[in-house]
Amino acid sequence: MKNMLMIYPNNFLQGAMGTNNRVAQLVTIFREIGYNIDYFSYENFSENSSFKDFERQNINGLIRKLFLYDMCKGYKSEAAVRDNKMHIISEKVRNKLHQKKEHKYLQDWVPAGAQRYFTDILKENEYDVIVMFYTYFANLFKDRDIKAKKVYFMEDCMFLQQYTWDKESVEGVTIGKLLDEEIERLSYFDEIFCISYDEKVFYEKVTGRNIYFFPHLLPIDVKKVMKDVGERRWDVFFIGFNNPFNLEGLNWFLDAVYPKLNKNIKILLAGSVTKNIEIKCRNIDIIPFIPDLDAIYEDIKIVVCPMFHGTGMKIKVIEAMSKGVPVVCNERGTDGLPDKYMSGCLVTQDASEFAGYINRLLEDREWYWDITKKVGEYYKNTFEREKYVDILRKVLL
Repeated sequence: MKNMLMIYPNNFLQGAMGTNNRVAQLVTIFREIGYNIDYFSYENFSENSSFKDFERQNINGLIRKLFLYDMCKGYKSEAAVRDNKMHIISEKVRNKLHQKKEHKYLQDWVPAGAQRYFTDILKENEYDVIVMFYTYFANLFKDRDIKAKKVYFMEDCMFLQQYTWDKESVEGVTIGKLLDEEIERLSYFDEIFCISYDEKVFYEKVTGRNIYFFPHLLPIDVKKVMKDVGERRWDVFFIGFNNPFNLEGLNWFLDAVYPKLNKNIKILLAGSVTKNIEIKCRNIDIIPFIPDLDAIYEDIKIVVCPMFHGTGMKIKVIEAMSKGVPVVCNERGTDGLPDKYMSGCLVTQDASEFAGYINRLLEDREWYWDITKKVGEYYKNTFEREKYVDILRKVLL
């Protein structure tokens, strides 16, 4: 088998958000096509990621070696005492100096300690391929002579995401400046795969290079919902990780759509974003974390994806389509899909129309099955797993 180093900041084996699920499926595919996988990641990167249970979560051996950079303690060689307070202080100073030197406008998630750790990893290990998921890490490759093939998986349009966050708070930031920096960082990679067909086309135009479309792929044996529609517990299902875009969409759904729904509709809201809302209604259930999403889908009639910002591809939409469950969403819900108007998703920006789609799906069983059929056919024709796996295999060789 060949050797791969994967660079991703969160513990993907925790699940709980779409990108983690995406990375988990990619790791499975990497293993399938013949790679041992080592994993460079960050502890204390965010409150939503922890590696304390990683050994148990990795029981199937997807990851061979874990290299964990601690964002609080920094990095020092094995011979050093990691809890030495002077070491921690000096590490923080070095990190700030490094970030001040390198950081312009596009975020840089590579402190000095992570650079030194990465150097040691490359000295002690040989890799055929290094895979990275965010251009915020791309400075790990800057000014390095790396023999391994450097491959970028573009999950989001980072310059556009960041402009949305920073335009009101960062002096001097512009879309053009962020885009220029991202294009420079993309130049560090030998190959690029993009989850979004829209963004593949855009980045091909601005970089002048070939970029491969690689959508979110689910296992071949993914099971469609088999329970009779009338026996399913919840009429409407929303799931979302705790980020501003999901919260904005959920609040719009509750404030503008919910009052227009039939009063007997049962709704399930799930995911960490739900900790930010306060609503008490007899017909709304809230589950912050769902360990077995497949079991929940057996009791779902409709998935909603209210969203007005964001990039990439919405994993929750693809998962619903794979299960044969109709999707009602805003325009951002179908981002990244090729031939999106053929997807079978019911798309609108209007709250009354959004509610109308839900009400009709629940009242008109014939129309419900017609939409279900369209979604299923689109998923089958668009997400041909073996086709994309073959492309990946050839590119990585």
